[in-house]
Amino acid sequence: MSEQHSSGVDGSLGVLARRRGEVVAALGLAADAAAQEALVTAMHLAPDRSLFEAHLPTGPVVGVALHADDTEIAIVRPVDTHGTDGSTLLDFVVAVPFAFDILEQILNDPYQGITVADHHGTIRYISPVHEKFLGLSYGGGIGKPAEEAIPNSRLRAVIESGKAEIGKPQSFGEGVMRVVNRRPIRKNGQIVGAVGQVMFRDAEAVSKMAAEMNQLRSQLEFYRRELDGLRETREATAELVGDSQAMQRLRHEVATVARLDVPVLILGESGTGKELVARAIHKLGRGSHEMVSLNLAALPSSLIESELFGHTAGAFTGSAKQGRAGKFEMANDGTLFLDEVGDIPMDVQIKLLRVLEERVVERLGSHAGKKMSFRLVSATHRDIDELIDSGAFRHDLFYRISGVTLRVPPLRQRLEDIPALLAHFVKAFCDRNGLPVPKVEPGVARYLADQPWPGNLRQLRHRIEEALVFSSHELLTLDAFTRNDAARGEPHATVRRPVSPVLPAPPAAPRLKDHERAAARRVLDECGGNKKRAAEQLGISRSYLYKLLA
Repeated sequence: MSEQHSSGVDGSLGVLARRRGEVVAALGLAADAAAQEALVTAMHLAPDRSLFEAHLPTGPVVGVALHADDTEIAIVRPVDTHGTDGSTLLDFVVAVPFAFDILEQILNDPYQGITVADHHGTIRYISPVHEKFLGLSYGGGIGKPAEEAIPNSRLRAVIESGKAEIGKPQSFGEGVMRVVNRRPIRKNGQIVGAVGQVMFRDAEAVSKMAAEMNQLRSQLEFYRRELDGLRETREATAELVGDSQAMQRLRHEVATVARLDVPVLILGESGTGKELVARAIHKLGRGSHEMVSLNLAALPSSLIESELFGHTAGAFTGSAKQGRAGKFEMANDGTLFLDEVGDIPMDVQIKLLRVLEERVVERLGSHAGKKMSFRLVSATHRDIDELIDSGAFRHDLFYRISGVTLRVPPLRQRLEDIPALLAHFVKAFCDRNGLPVPKVEPGVARYLADQPWPGNLRQLRHRIEEALVFSSHELLTLDAFTRNDAARGEPHATVRRPVSPVLPAPPAAPRLKDHERAAARRVLDECGGNKKRAAEQLGISRSYLYKLLA
């Protein structure tokens, strides 16, 4: 035994060799008889090439048992119970009585395959379940390059990059996908290899989870687009102020038709904001291109054709020397807004109809047409049906410009929007002129709601801006609105201020609202008190009917 101790193995290792049950070599930690007895007992419980633990007189050790025919060899090393040598595995083995069973189960786990490659990317180990999945014989992949043994392997890429790949899908053939983890292994700061783990457990569940994740991503993208669409719609319709039922319906209709390739006809009284509706449709539909507007009522009939179609050089007396593009060409890929389309001359209606049918525009003086793509939005305050019946407007042109018809309600049918409109116009005026936004004196909104407003929003905006001019920067007063009531023929009595008793005045002439209120009561009686039907027959909103009856 003294010769065995002098073999050059220091106290950090131990070697025990037996043949036919007899000790033939005992070196280092295994030189002591008590140590040999403990190692022999542990080796009997360890299969070939298995890790085992043992407790020697010098302390705990961990080793590997090798069996070949009648020969047994055990190689052991001590365990640092304080972990100062960084041997986490050995600490685990010593601390857990069934540690080797855990390691054995991990390596033979039927639901998870393990592959080990060295720093050259050469396979050193493939667990049995993975060999079976890959169609390899036992040990059939060892010694081969990783990419040769395993389809689409990225172990070599992980070794070269030093970066782990966690939860990555890997294709193992047509229709076969698995989730794979790949980690580089380091020793003393150097990459010595890589380990790959393939998940086999509940492959269907993993596929289902992936499908659900894809569905959630699709839903998230859908809601993101919806949110962006709502934000875009809110910004585009910001000028359509008011939360009355009529305005909510109008904004919904604008958002519905804006993204469709259909011509739109906007009907409404003067000053109701038809151009605001046209701008909202353009922003939501073709906002990245130009919107070109033409007020047909503001042009002499002799110039309308030139403005619409353009002209070549010398096409007529006074024409531009270089020619000029018409509104159709300028609105190519964008929106053409024809305001007061009911005033278009009959001869121009015929040419306009042809352009809308063929989408080809010819400049005056030219015989070469250009193909155009534009969105047509038209508007008029006139009774289009009356124009058609009188022969002033072509029936076929009406159908070409009115794929969808939108009606903008007059201000008298949405008086509940006046507070919001008041705040909107006040802020717009102050922002435009660099002024602070004043507070509004109580009673201003009520006063405005009592006015007839035949000019609708245009008239309301004018009155508000005029009042701002004659008010202080701190307060928008009622007096600023009533300063010219007498000149306008409006009874000052609508300003509810206390007055001293005076002799009875002669009765005032009936106002327009009195006639409206009487008509509303009469129709309501005829409808048996049904307010919805009465509002429909009167052509007003129910909210306005309630106001008349209040």
